[in-house]
Amino acid sequence: MIINYLKIEYDGIQKVFEFGTNFNLVWSEENSVGKSTLLRFLFYSLGYNVPGTKKIKFNKSTVICDFTTGEGNFQTRRVDNFINLRINNKDNYTFTLPEEEIQLQSIIWGTTNVPILHNILGAIYMDQDKGWTLLNRGIVIGSIRFSIEELIQGLSNRDISELQEKQQAIETELKKYRQLQSLIQYKQHLTETSNEIAFPDYPSELENKMQLLTFDKKEIETNLKSLEEVRKDNINFTKFIEKMNLLVSDDNSDIVIPVTKDTIVHFEDTQTYIETRYKMLKLKLSTINKSLSKLQQEYNTSQNLIDIQSEIEKFDTQIANLNINPERIESIIDELNNKLKEVRKKIKNRIITNNDIVTNLHNSIMSYAKRLGIADVIDPKSNYIFTSDLKSLSGAVLHKIVFSFKMAYIIEIQKILGIKLPIVLDSPSGREVDQRNIMETMQILMEDFSENQIIIASIYSYDNLSPLKILRIENRLFE
Repeated sequence: MIINYLKIEYDGIQKVFEFGTNFNLVWSEENSVGKSTLLRFLFYSLGYNVPGTKKIKFNKSTVICDFTTGEGNFQTRRVDNFINLRINNKDNYTFTLPEEEIQLQSIIWGTTNVPILHNILGAIYMDQDKGWTLLNRGIVIGSIRFSIEELIQGLSNRDISELQEKQQAIETELKKYRQLQSLIQYKQHLTETSNEIAFPDYPSELENKMQLLTFDKKEIETNLKSLEEVRKDNINFTKFIEKMNLLVSDDNSDIVIPVTKDTIVHFEDTQTYIETRYKMLKLKLSTINKSLSKLQQEYNTSQNLIDIQSEIEKFDTQIANLNINPERIESIIDELNNKLKEVRKKIKNRIITNNDIVTNLHNSIMSYAKRLGIADVIDPKSNYIFTSDLKSLSGAVLHKIVFSFKMAYIIEIQKILGIKLPIVLDSPSGREVDQRNIMETMQILMEDFSENQIIIASIYSYDNLSPLKILRIENRLFE
């Protein structure tokens, strides 16, 4: 791939930067004028989720990148999270980022191998902040990560999807339980700072009381309705009897008595009992209604107080009422961590066992290490490429080791993709790294990567690089 030019429109200013096919030096007399920003714009224009800077918001810009691959001429035009890709001045595709980033990258780099696509940027781009210490895994820039295990998986085309799904499921569970653990710790903090003061849930207490009274109210209303029906039925029955003009005779005295409500024994007593019971229930219902009204008023008042209460106080109250066993949570986390270690070990073994890619990477790294005079600090075993021990390495040595690793990555990726990758180096001169060390790495670039397009951002001039295209930044990037 060859970057032809980069056009940036920002804050009413338009700049065009044309690149040469081999060595390119983004140069300025002083630092902090926009060299790194220009390199970020380059990868931003290719669809990567590269963050802007404090002074320049990338989403407010329009960026056009014109580049050439074996498939012809490509041109991207990005505005915020929308990017248009034009191929050979005829085919147009529009992508929404970041959702369709992989689809876009697969066209740009000419592969559908997702693990490789995830790690290309980490191989070809060494930024001034983390790039020169990013050896085999970690953050490239922003949220973009690099993983040597994933890259080797892609280069060797080994299917570990089942193990990856298992790993992701465990990591998701771990995240949940760690969040619970944080809540437990926060609850403990609340207990300590509040001197074990209880956190009452007053509105809930009122709701419970109101609910109980409502049940009593409904039961009384049912009984009242029943008594009312009995009272009416009795009255209707006596009226019916009286209309029939029934008579009752006493055989002993021959006295004839008409059947009425007055002559029915205990009728009035029964009706009086019903009336009395009815009145008592009505009185009880009235008392319940008054209590409900009072509780409702208290509840409304409590709700108003809660509305005034700050969100953090509400949160504290809820957390303080949680009932979680911290020992159980810790035990589950330990168990999940052990499972995660086992799965990661299986993934690593599946990737590296009998894998020629691992051997090739190790041989390339050792070759460059010898040429840079640092072979003695590298373990000759091939599993050194997975090392995480960087603390013992000095600035200059680490710089050379990272360079050796990255060049090895690029060589293997190029074999699979069948293209020459651009190499972007941001501020290769750093702390404890003198120009002699830098020139040793530049010599390797000239000898082994003469067909690659190389873009360097620096305040130093590299006159021995040839052919060299210089892109000068005077004062500021946008001026």
